[in-house]
Amino acid sequence: MEPELMAHRGNSALAPENTLAAFAKALETPSQWTELDVHLTADGEVIVMHDATVDRTTNGRGVIAEMTLAQIKALDAGSWFGPEFTNERVPTLAEVVDLVKDRIRLNVEIKSSADPESSRKVVEILRGGGVLEQSMISSFGLQAVLDVRQHWDNPYLALITGHAEDLATTIEHKLQFFNVHYQAVDEQLIAQAHEAGVGVCAWTIDDPALWEPFAKMGLDIFCTNAPHLMPVQ
Repeated sequence: MEPELMAHRGNSALAPENTLAAFAKALETPSQWTELDVHLTADGEVIVMHDATVDRTTNGRGVIAEMTLAQIKALDAGSWFGPEFTNERVPTLAEVVDLVKDRIRLNVEIKSSADPESSRKVVEILRGGGVLEQSMISSFGLQAVLDVRQHWDNPYLALITGHAEDLATTIEHKLQFFNVHYQAVDEQLIAQAHEAGVGVCAWTIDDPALWEPFAKMGLDIFCTNAPHLMPVQ
């Protein structure tokens, strides 16, 4: 059985990462999932961006937690990638949900994991958009993932890590998925995870030649920046 395909930050090989343009391009691929990253703004809005600052992927500068949604929305989040994306804006999580609806599943990575409001608001937005039950919520911060359980009766949760030994933490806390750097993944880890009822998502793999080897290992989700290049059957 082949892995499911997850577009990392949308189809970030063809459009500026974590923008509506990237998620729209992910919808054009065979991806069953798209991953995205979220932060809270100074006025408590959930926006989609990887970094804690706007510096790398917009024409502005500043820390997201110290900026309002209006300030962030005024920025150009596309020109850095290519002139055809000039004036692409930083989306809110709600805008992404509205774009993709039930056409692709969301893996929402909580970046502002020190703030318990992040977990509550992410659940609230996914529920309001009608996609909660088909979504995954993940984080490098274990507590952010565990906080989700206070707001969702049947959560689909994942710990993100670069270390195979963190599978023990995933199993201990009865999380559904282990999202781990692909270099830490081997057949033994996948077998151990599956024995405990845990799925494995490997990130981030951009070499199409690795699709078949990971499929043979029994990998559950193959996360890539270039989903359009993967040899999905």
